[in-house]
Amino acid sequence: QFCSDMYHAPFSHSSPVLASLPPDVDPGQAGWPMKGKQFSSALGHGTGFFMDTPEFLFPLLGETAAGYYMQSGATAVTERLGDVRGVRMNGAHMTVFPTLSFLPGINTLRVWHPRGPGEIEIWAWTLVDKAAP
Repeated sequence: QFCSDMYHAPFSHSSPVLASLPPDVDPGQAGWPMKGKQFSSALGHGTGFFMDTPEFLFPLLGETAAGYYMQSGATAVTERLGDVRGVRMNGAHMTVFPTLSFLPGINTLRVWHPRGPGEIEIWAWTLVDKAAP
């Protein structure tokens, strides 16, 4: 279930995260947040996200991107959506049951197509702001 396994990230994704760190970042700084929230409905929908730990983005994204995310980007989001969604929530994942999933932090959308026992086809899209540089 895509909306209930936030704990897998530090174990499953640590190697690519460490390999993609900017050269000036100490790998010891690349920690994963431990504070977050999980939600699931009786209908199968759900989400999970980290809370109050945006500093984990610096070693993952680098100073320029993370600085934008935590400063001017966060300011714009906070003005539009409020403090909780602007600066307190990050690293989210969510599923609309049965087969639509999102990773809003990296702007991806996935649709899961079961193709038979033990088989699944995944369609994935990356969303990019048309005004992005």
